[in-house]
Amino acid sequence: MKNLTNEETIDVNILLALVKCTSEMSHNLQYMHTEKERLRIKQVKKSTGLYETQLSKRFNYSQTNAVEEIYDVIMDLILDARQVSLENAK
Repeated sequence: MKNLTNEETIDVNILLALVKCTSEMSHNLQYMHTEKERLRIKQVKKSTGLYETQLSKRFNYSQTNAVEEIYDVIMDLILDARQVSLENAK
C-alpha cells in the first residue's frame, strides 16, 4: 500500500470496518434465503473475507485496533437501527 495521508488511512479503516460488518450481517442472513440468494451472500462473504485478509496483512497493531473500534461502533449503530425499525414496525 502506498503511503497514505491520515485522512486516507481513516477512510481505509472505516471501509474495512464496514466490510467486516457486511460479512457478519450476511452470515446471519444466509440461512433465510433461497439457494440462489444464499449463493450470492456466500460470494459477498468470500469477497469481504479476502479483502479483509489482504489489508490485515499490511496493518500494524494500532491500525488493526482502530479498525476493531470502528467496527464495534458501526455494529452498535446497526443493532440500534434494527431495534428502532422493529419497534416502528409494531
